Amino acid sequence: MTTKIIRKYLEHDNIDELINRYESLIHSSRDVTLFIRYSDGKILEANTAAINTYQYSHEELLNKTIFDLRAPETRDRLLPQMAAAATSGLLLETVHIRKNGERFPVEVNSQGVIIGKEQVLLSIIRDISERMIAQHLLEESESNLRALLNAGTESFFLMNKDGIILAANETVAKRFGLTVKSFIGSCIYDLMVPEIAKQRKTQADNVIRTGKSVRFEDVRFNRNIDQVLYPVFNNKGQVVRIAVFGADITERRKMEQKLQAIALTDELTGLYNRRGFLNLAERQLKLSKRTKDKLLLFFVDIDGLKLINDNLGHEKGDRALISAARVLVQTFRESDIISRIGGDEFAILAVSAKTALLDIVMSRFHKFMDYINSRSSQKYKLSMSIGSALFDPAHPCSLDELMSRADMAMYEDKRNKKI
Repeated sequence: MTTKIIRKYLEHDNIDELINRYESLIHSSRDVTLFIRYSDGKILEANTAAINTYQYSHEELLNKTIFDLRAPETRDRLLPQMAAAATSGLLLETVHIRKNGERFPVEVNSQGVIIGKEQVLLSIIRDISERMIAQHLLEESESNLRALLNAGTESFFLMNKDGIILAANETVAKRFGLTVKSFIGSCIYDLMVPEIAKQRKTQADNVIRTGKSVRFEDVRFNRNIDQVLYPVFNNKGQVVRIAVFGADITERRKMEQKLQAIALTDELTGLYNRRGFLNLAERQLKLSKRTKDKLLLFFVDIDGLKLINDNLGHEKGDRALISAARVLVQTFRESDIISRIGGDEFAILAVSAKTALLDIVMSRFHKFMDYINSRSSQKYKLSMSIGSALFDPAHPCSLDELMSRADMAMYEDKRNKKI
C-alpha cells in the first residue's frame, strides 16, 4: 500500500527508484508514520514503527481509524485538528492508546497532501513518554532544589559573567527588597551603590580569571553577610557562571562583640579590665607615634581598701571600688581609656594630652572626690592616691616603662599623705 500511495503522490522519471528510497525511509524511521484519509480518518498505511508502537498487526491497523488510536477524552478535538492539519499543517501533543489499553503521550506532526484526487493526512507520530518522564523528574528535581534553597537561611543566586542573575532563592531576593521573579534577570551590579558594585565586579572578575572562589564579609542593610563566590565550569574547564552564597552572621558578630566586651571589661565597675587596657593602650601608643600627640598615663590606688574590707566587709569594699570608678568616669573624658587593672588599682590613659591637661585633671579629680564624700553616708571616707607619667612621641618608651613611671608617681603621692 505504501508503494501505491507514493506512486500516486509522486511524478518522476525515476519513479521506482524514488519509491524504494521513500518506502525505505518510512519503514526504517523510529517515528510512527501514518497515512490517514481525511474524509473519515481511516488509516490507509502504517510503517513498522506504528506496528511496534500500537502493538497491532499491519492488517489490524489498516482496519482502524485515527479515532481508534486516540484517548476517548481527546477525540472530540480531533476533527478540528484534522481540518487545521489539512490546510496548514499542525503540531500538537495528545494521548494515544495501545492495543492492550495502555495510554501514552505522543507528539503529532500532521500535514495534508493530495494523492490522486483524494485528500490524505500524513502524520508523523513520536512517543514522548520518556521525554515526559524526564521532564517530570527534572521539574520535580528543580522543585525540590528550589524548596531546599528557599528553606535555608543562606542566600543564593547564580549569575553569568556579566552579572545577570539566572537563578535565586527567596532569601537573597528579600534582602534586596524584591521578589524572586523581579530579581532574576536583573544585573546584580545595578542593585548596588557604584562603589560597592565596582568592588564586587572586581571580585567576580578574579573568580572568572583564576577559577578560584573568593570569600568576604559584606555589611548591607545593617546585616553582616559572609559571602562566597564559587566558579561554575563548563566541560572545557572554563568559568561560565558564578554561584554566590551568603550566610547572615549578624547574630554571631553581635555575640562575638559581647564576648569580647566581657573579656575586656571589669564586671564590678564596668570599666576596662587589665587585658582591655593593655590592648587599647598599645594601639594608642602606636597612633601617638604617627600623630605626634602626647599622652598622659594616670595610676590611681584606693587608700585603705584592705581596712574597709576587714572592718566593714567585702560588700562595702565593692561599694568603695564602684564609687572610685564613678569619680574617674566623671573626671576624665569619654575618649580616655579608663580601667581597673587590679584589686584596688586603676589606670587611665588620657589621649591628646595638652600642656594644661594635667592641672585640669587633678582639679576635677579632687573636686569629684570631695563631692562624693560629702554625699556619702558610708562609715569611711573615700581616699585615692594618683600619679601620672607623660608619653612624648618625640622620645617614645614602651608601655611597661610608662606604667612603671606612673606607678612610682602614684606611690610617691601615697607616701606624701603619710608624712
